[in-house]
Amino acid sequence: MPLPRNYQGYSNKSQVRFIGIMGSFLIFLVALILSVFTNNLQVTYADDPCKNIADQNAQIECYNKELAELNKDQASKNKKLSDVRSKIDSVSSKIAGLAGQLSVKQSELNAIDSDIKEVENELNEIDKKLEERHISIDKRSELRDKVLRNHYQSGMLNDLELFISLFPQDKGLNGFQFATLSFMFDKALTNDSIRLIEILNKEIKSFEADRDESAKLKAELETAMKNLVAAKLALDAQKKVAQDDLTKLADQEEDIEEDLKDIQAEISKFSEKQQAILAQKSGEGVVSGYDAPEYKLPNPPFTPAFAAMSYGAYTHNNGMSQYGAKGRAQAGHDYKKILKHYYSVDVKTQGGFPSKISVSGYGDIDFQKYLYGIAEMPSDWPSDALKSQAIAARTYAYNYAKAGKTICTTESCQVFLKSKSDNPPSAWKKAVDDTKAMILDNPKTSQYSSTTGGYLNQSGWDTAGKWPQDAYEKKAGSPWFYKAWYTQTYRDNSSTCGRSSPWLNKEEMADVINAWKVWRKGSGSEKGHISPTTTSCWGGDPYSLSEMREVASKYGDSYKSVSNVSVDISTNGYTSKVTFQTDKGSISISGEELKTVFNLRAPGYVSLRNRLFDFEVRN
Repeated sequence: MPLPRNYQGYSNKSQVRFIGIMGSFLIFLVALILSVFTNNLQVTYADDPCKNIADQNAQIECYNKELAELNKDQASKNKKLSDVRSKIDSVSSKIAGLAGQLSVKQSELNAIDSDIKEVENELNEIDKKLEERHISIDKRSELRDKVLRNHYQSGMLNDLELFISLFPQDKGLNGFQFATLSFMFDKALTNDSIRLIEILNKEIKSFEADRDESAKLKAELETAMKNLVAAKLALDAQKKVAQDDLTKLADQEEDIEEDLKDIQAEISKFSEKQQAILAQKSGEGVVSGYDAPEYKLPNPPFTPAFAAMSYGAYTHNNGMSQYGAKGRAQAGHDYKKILKHYYSVDVKTQGGFPSKISVSGYGDIDFQKYLYGIAEMPSDWPSDALKSQAIAARTYAYNYAKAGKTICTTESCQVFLKSKSDNPPSAWKKAVDDTKAMILDNPKTSQYSSTTGGYLNQSGWDTAGKWPQDAYEKKAGSPWFYKAWYTQTYRDNSSTCGRSSPWLNKEEMADVINAWKVWRKGSGSEKGHISPTTTSCWGGDPYSLSEMREVASKYGDSYKSVSNVSVDISTNGYTSKVTFQTDKGSISISGEELKTVFNLRAPGYVSLRNRLFDFEVRN
């Protein structure tokens, strides 16, 4: 039916009342639906930060932010798990490495144990965070289910609601606008729900993966701890064996070590005069083998007589023995074998060798010509001994030139004679020329000395059989291999301070023992009187023999005479103990202590010049 021409809306009162009733019903219905949906959307629990947000869109946005924070936290936990994984791998690697070693410091084991505890604490913290996240996921899963359930229960507008919505109201949205808004809200809610489901599902999977990884890491940690315990047990067993060995060695060396400590403590207390006596008598400096004087122990002018015999001259016991090199060359060893023994390295030809070297008092000298002037070995010695000397001297000088230093011309460096350099003996010149540019290949030392007594720090006993009779230095005829020193220098024609021989009588030998007693137990002022009685060459205010004996008696026995002396030689090339037979019985003194007191008290220049010594006794 066509509408009347004067229609401007609803023309009669019944229609107006019907539309008003239906509009009011529609408004009530929409409000009811939204109220039910909103109330069901707001899932409540104590720690829900979004529960009081009335607007559902804002509430969903709040939950999206919460889930985003959880996702960020998830990334952080993944990184932490990765870090823990790296730590466990590192710990396992350390344990595997240490388990294969013969000895491990306790500090290393403690560090590993600390690493394991740190990893265990981090795993416990991660488990705690995972449990918290599990509760949070459960709650958000409950929210997800509520949202979906209410959404699909409310659904789209039914036919009656859609029919009613076609009619406009007096105020507010018309039907088409409301339907459009309802559709848009429905669409947005569906999309947010889907996004919410995807995030939650992803987080649940990530949580499950992290939980499995955490369990796996814990299992690996337990294995690592078992490996550590096994390693500790094995190392403890090895340590016990080592400690038993160490205890045995310590028992053997304890007395010597304590004696040495006492010696060093006491030496530091010596007067300036006493330190000067020790410096000269103990043999500071190094003796070379060049122009060595012949030596024969003179006969004693009295009996019983005692001579302190040093094995070797002034020596540092390092590198090559020159007389040893001679003895080895005489036995058929070539220069490479000789040097290999003494320095434990091979010979190499050095490229880019310096053409000159700075020599004290002479300025820059051609390197080869400088070597012609090295006066460290007689030129009539075997050629292989000369070649050994040439290479050792070249290596020593090369290190000076490389460092840009000026080399001295005395035995403090190596002896150089300009006259020999200008007119070198043919055998020595040939040895230098035949080994041109040859040096030792990175040795620990390039030092050498004349005579060491048959023992060197780097190579041990220098013998062809038993020491001392088979020592190469003895076979080569070194005058310093076994010598009683009583001259001021290593040359026999130097001052003897009025002593015609190195022999001591029985009272002088006993006096050394009394001096040792005072040195060990006396007061500072009493020790200050320990110096040679021959004041004409030493000065000072020494006790006489009777005074020393009287002071020594304050600290136990004192001694009037000695009838015999014996020594113990260590395997490491020093005299470890000296035993005297006296008028009061037997007394033993450590070798190092006796050497110190002997050099302080023995008359004149009588002295022990090496750590390796013995005594000759003539009755």
